[in-house]
Formats: sequence, C-alpha cells, structure tokens
Amino acid sequence: MTTSTKPEAPKVFPDLPPPVAMLQMLGGFRVARSIYVAAEFGIADLLADGPKSIDELAQASGTHGPSLYRVLRALASVGIFAEDEDGRFHLTPPAEFLQTDFPDSVRASVKLFGEEWHWQLWGNLLESVKTGEPAFERLYGTGFFDFYNQNPDFAKTSSASKTTMAARASASLLSNYDFTSSSKVVEIGVAGGYGSTLVPLLKANPTLQGLLFDFPPVIEGAKPVVEAAGLTERCELISGNCVESVPTGGDTYILTFVLHNWDQERAIKILQNCHQVMAEDGKLLVVEMIMPKGNDPFVGKIVDLESLLLTPGGYERTEAQYRDLLEAAGFKVTKVIPTQTANSVIEAVRA
Repeated sequence: MTTSTKPEAPKVFPDLPPPVAMLQMLGGFRVARSIYVAAEFGIADLLADGPKSIDELAQASGTHGPSLYRVLRALASVGIFAEDEDGRFHLTPPAEFLQTDFPDSVRASVKLFGEEWHWQLWGNLLESVKTGEPAFERLYGTGFFDFYNQNPDFAKTSSASKTTMAARASASLLSNYDFTSSSKVVEIGVAGGYGSTLVPLLKANPTLQGLLFDFPPVIEGAKPVVEAAGLTERCELISGNCVESVPTGGDTYILTFVLHNWDQERAIKILQNCHQVMAEDGKLLVVEMIMPKGNDPFVGKIVDLESLLLTPGGYERTEAQYRDLLEAAGFKVTKVIPTQTANSVIEAVRA
C-alpha cells in the first residue's frame, strides 16, 4: 500500500492569514460588480483626458455623486482608479483597460460578465453542480446557442466580448504559427468574434484566401469588419452550424474556442465534419486552453465552470483529452504549441 504526500496548496494571498485570505477571495464578487458599474457608466472614458472630481464624473455619467464616490473609493483601494488629495480621481494602469478604445480594452468583457443574465448564471452554480446540467437552459428555457441566434441584441453584446478575447488568441496564433504553406484558411466559429482570427491573418498574408463560418449574427457583424479591412475579395462569409456541417475548400481549418463548448459526442462530430471536407494534406489548428495538472492557478480552471453553467456538456480539456478527441475523429496530433497567453495551438493532420 502506498501513501501519497499531502499536496501543498498555492498561497494566493501569501501575506494574509488563511481565514483572512479566504474572506478576501469570498469578496471577489463585490469587486467584480463594482468594476462592472464603472464600465457601464464609462468612468474610464471620462477620465481619459485627465483627473476629474466626483461631481464632474457624476454629472457626466448621470449618476448619484455620493454613491458613485463610494464605488470609486472601493475600486481605488484595489488599484483600479486612484483618488488624489483634492478628491479627484485618476486612471491607473488597470483602469486604462476599461476605456472603450484603449488597445486590448476589456470593457466589452466586463459589461458582458456584469449583465443580469450572466450574474444569475453564476448564482445557479450550486444547482449545476448537483445536476450536471447547464444553468442557462434552466433559467431561460432554451440552450445558449439557440438563445444567441434568436436574440440579436444579446448576440451583438456577446460577440463584442468574444471579439476582444478572440483578438488576443489571434495575436498569439499569428506570432507562434507559420501560415506560409497555406493557401485558403477556413475559420470555424461558434458565436465567436467578427473574424478576429481571420482578418488579421489575411492582412498579414496578402496572398492568402479566407472563409469565415459561424452563426448568422456573427456573419452579419463580420461584414462591415471585413469591408473596413479591404478584404471583401479575399474573405468569404458563410453562416451555418458546425455541428451539422462545415464549408469545403480549405487547406487549413482553425477552431478557436469551439471544442470546449461541446460534450465529447458533438465535439467529435465537429472534428469529423472538418475531416471530411479538408484537403488531403490539410492541417487543423485547434486553439484552446489546455488544462494543466496540479494545484497552481490557471484561468482555464475558472473558465471551465463557465462551460459547466453555459454549454451543453462543454468543458476545458487536458492535452491527453484533446489528443483522444482528435484521434477519435480521425486526426493525428503533430505538435502542441504553447503561446504567451493561456491558450495553446494544437496542430493535427488526417491520420
């Protein structure tokens, strides 16, 4: 009989006693909600040209001054905004990313996470853990992707956030993978961003052809993005559902944040659909978070709970699980490329 050594948990707040650290983590939802309020009222945008008093901010944002002050004071205590001796508030480095047009802005994501539907979703984590069923369908009477396709305003807000997140994944993909051997890239999305991977890829490779395939609301939102980038002649836009089929004609197929939305059966079906139509010597690129072993912090471990609440059987997978998934669909993994982000690029070919 073997005995295992008790693993040592990482100290998220090493300078605090364990019970105080626990309370600090427990209060995280309060900070998150306060950040959402600041993002919703555009406080960072109002401070872009310099510090302002609470009266100026309240008047410009249409809020109750004393209440807004209490929110900004609380956020300043965790490094988001800063109050000077004259009572004026300033941007701090974290707060800069709440500006609408700031490079790598997170405002769209913050607003999405703070919306009432998302807030209620996490309030139902207990029931999802008890049943294994997504909270979204229980709350709204239909699956997330059906709801997305049926509600244009919801789709617009969701895709704006996805565009921000996908842009980071795209940047890491472009800097870590060589597309010189590709002639036509097909980006397969599931309620994704507006061509966040394909547009910069085509701009960086002038001879490359592209095709974006996603739900109808995404394709509609992608049209002005593709036109503004001057890529109308090189970027085809087709709407559909990758669980049912995917377009033919590509020699490189990219799935960014797609497979983690689905259970094993439907994830395999998506991969088989790609396998059936891609060129004989084509390549498949899967961009996802790969779950590490051990107890160290990793953002994918929290995102995995989002999958539990939101999607029909989706979850964040380990490298071994992705290899098994791809093998079951007829692929062979040729390389796994870590990036500077939490995402990795899995390259696979037909087995």
